[in-house]
Amino acid sequence: AEGKAQMLKQASDEANAALSAREILPAAARSGAPANATAKAKPPVFLPPTPSGPSAKTGVAISGGPPKGSPGGSPGQENEAAPIRINDQPSDQASSRPDNPESSPEKKIGDSDTLGQVLVREGFEGESVRVAAALARLFDPKLIRGGQVYTVRLNEKGEPGSFEYRPNAVTRFVATRGESGAWIATRVDQPVETKIVAVAGTVDATLYESVQGAGEGSALAGLLVELLAWDVNFYTDTHPGDHWKVIVEKQFLGGQFYRYGHILGAEYGGRVGTFRFFYWKPDRSNADGRYFDEKGQAISKTMLKTPLRYVRVSSKFDRHRFHPILHREKAHLGIDYAAPVGTPVWASSGGKIAECAMKRGSGNTVVIGHGNGMTTRYYHLSRFARGLKPGKVVRQKEVIGFVGTTGLSTGPHLHFSVTKNGAFVDPNKVQVNRDRPVSDRTAFLNAVRPRIATLAGLNPGALARN
Repeated sequence: AEGKAQMLKQASDEANAALSAREILPAAARSGAPANATAKAKPPVFLPPTPSGPSAKTGVAISGGPPKGSPGGSPGQENEAAPIRINDQPSDQASSRPDNPESSPEKKIGDSDTLGQVLVREGFEGESVRVAAALARLFDPKLIRGGQVYTVRLNEKGEPGSFEYRPNAVTRFVATRGESGAWIATRVDQPVETKIVAVAGTVDATLYESVQGAGEGSALAGLLVELLAWDVNFYTDTHPGDHWKVIVEKQFLGGQFYRYGHILGAEYGGRVGTFRFFYWKPDRSNADGRYFDEKGQAISKTMLKTPLRYVRVSSKFDRHRFHPILHREKAHLGIDYAAPVGTPVWASSGGKIAECAMKRGSGNTVVIGHGNGMTTRYYHLSRFARGLKPGKVVRQKEVIGFVGTTGLSTGPHLHFSVTKNGAFVDPNKVQVNRDRPVSDRTAFLNAVRPRIATLAGLNPGALARN
């Protein structure tokens, strides 16, 4: 038994050592709308539906002995006794299945699982290195997450014959053994149909309720809140009678709603003012698309003042607050945002992790240096994002941790504070700059002019009553 356990551990370690792919795993789906959600207006004709096309397959085959570093070779390097073979062309073998396959029940990856551990646990053992190496050429195994789904198929001998990993509803990665004995990894993307719809409404109580009243899901409200977060605080600045208008991509799988894509254009208006923004990506650019107002100015700023989706502000910046636990006056040099345990916390701005540790009073703490004497601090986290450590460079809105109640805390919340040249300042009073404007203003204006007209033609009051 001891020898068996040692063999399993060695196989798991070897499998984990083989994972060094450079490809990027597709982003997780943004879902949340009811499956039967329907838009209250016809899709604008200026932006036709854009189906993603037929399923795409990419095959990778690996044969031979284990990688060097355990006895043998290493991924991407040939070994005379046991060469590694890579097939970058679509392969009929890649989609083959064992004779009389039998599927194990659908299972979920554990929060602390690695790909190697899953493979060993499911009985691949001596083959786990080659299976992992084949899959690692299609996605980065370090990006697997707890709760994602996998399935194992058994061959006619009752042994594992294939492994299927599904990071989301669209994509699956399948590793099967070909006729030559090589393990072949294939990526299959289910076709996604994209429809563009326009919808609008009037706020009676909250934006979320108004969006749902218009037949859409709360995820659409969440996207709108995130994109306007630089200018509008939806927990303090919204009032009955405010209106919203949205042109958005809706994606469907097999005729059923799957998720929202990009918001292509939007407007929010009320006492706080009127804000419009539009998604634009230059035709000949590899860069991600960005959001701009109707004049081509970026809506994003160099710093997020609210680095999470929160429920309410439980404590404001106050140099003379009475501490609820210590029962004495103690300066509260930040803002407390009450939110459920596990709510993702974002980096307020791009920078480098200066601290990432458990502290007695502030609990799980992250400190980010942003240059020019500016730092941001995040206290009482339940846990840190995977791979977070001092020295790591993070981008704005990257998840760095999750809301908790560690340290001196009366309930789940994020304490967020900002220092400038070592002195604490009120985050709401920090002066921040807009990001760079659109690079080709003429092309941008030509692209968004039809969307501006569509927004102008929407009647939020009429739609909200339907």
